[in-house]
Amino acid sequence: MNKDVVKGFLSLSSFTALNHGSRIILTLCLARLLTTDEFGTFAALLALCEILLLPASMGFSSSLMRISYPLYTHQQHDLLRGLRHVYLAASAIFGVLFVASIVISFQAISPHQSAKEHVIYLLLLVPIGAIMQSQSAFLVALNKPKIGLITQQCIFELLSALLCLLLHFSYGELSLVSICVLLFCSMLCVVCYQYWLIKGIIESRIARYQTKQWCKDSLIMLASGAGTVLVAKLDVLLVHHWFGAQGVSVFFPAVVIAGLLTILGNAANQYLKPILMAENDNSKAVSELMSVLWRFNFGAIIILALLAKPLLSLYGETQLQQGFWVLMLMLLGQLFLPARILASSLIKLKGNPLINLYVLLAATSVTILMAFILKDQWGLLGVAVAFSGGFILGALSHMVIVCTHMRLPLAVVFGLVR
Repeated sequence: MNKDVVKGFLSLSSFTALNHGSRIILTLCLARLLTTDEFGTFAALLALCEILLLPASMGFSSSLMRISYPLYTHQQHDLLRGLRHVYLAASAIFGVLFVASIVISFQAISPHQSAKEHVIYLLLLVPIGAIMQSQSAFLVALNKPKIGLITQQCIFELLSALLCLLLHFSYGELSLVSICVLLFCSMLCVVCYQYWLIKGIIESRIARYQTKQWCKDSLIMLASGAGTVLVAKLDVLLVHHWFGAQGVSVFFPAVVIAGLLTILGNAANQYLKPILMAENDNSKAVSELMSVLWRFNFGAIIILALLAKPLLSLYGETQLQQGFWVLMLMLLGQLFLPARILASSLIKLKGNPLINLYVLLAATSVTILMAFILKDQWGLLGVAVAFSGGFILGALSHMVIVCTHMRLPLAVVFGLVR
């Protein structure tokens, strides 16, 4: 393995690990402080919130790297200032209107009273969260990848966990309403910090705008990326709909633990972006990274499998054996994570981003059908089988597309080019 690639990859992994470590800390705190029903409701609302972040930003949280990186490279600070105004306005105006429509729809269809009562707080959380995600992507494009990654969620989640603990020990109780308020205050602090950082990077010039083109590009990226986010969080929402808060309290810890593998996925994604956007032949550089990613991903899966029961026990898992097998099934699907990361990034940055949407719609349709068929006989395990199988199907479909239509050698995908 190339030592420079390993060093660069591990450097980025350490920062993406902070984001997922903070998620573990926050959810562990709340799992211990809330009742089982309250924690299940919180997990479902958190999943719904994360699904809505990308569309609430009108796609800018996904498109800013592609739009702003060339502007920063050519020092077009007037356009960068204009772009900042546009994505802030999109999240503030479109985000509120979009979330309001989702809240009304959710209250109409959800059979669970607790979720219906608390879903209104998404109006508070999602628009500010969309701005936080957009500014994080903007900082990465402005050559501040480490601070961009840290402010993506790490600071906000650690601050939220600290505030929740302080409130609990000060007043002896913690409600979902107070948690939502604390989450909003934490995100607001991070957004203000990000804005201050960006203001110091962009030179003071009269802003210029290419609003129509930016919005068009962002909507395309929204169509592409929304499917990815939906598939990633749909399992928790379906479990909540079919099995209620009790089912989520068993299922969600396994989701969080399996999600630790995205530490490697996100680091690889950040590492790949400048390589794939370069105009020269990059097959060797991509292959070197993939060689590292396949090995680290497999090693991480083995470690998580060995530590599964101790990790689940930290959440106070009441159905430990069932949670263990749910986690094992999810880890099985993550064996194909490296192929999915490379293929989807290549399509997103070099091809037609809508292809990602088409693949995910097909894979998601099969996944939901499988989950619906298996849930009555196998319960949570059936849902885990369906989503693990759907992930594998999506990864293989992406890989076939980039190897056949974009002429990417299979040897590059598996890191065999030297």
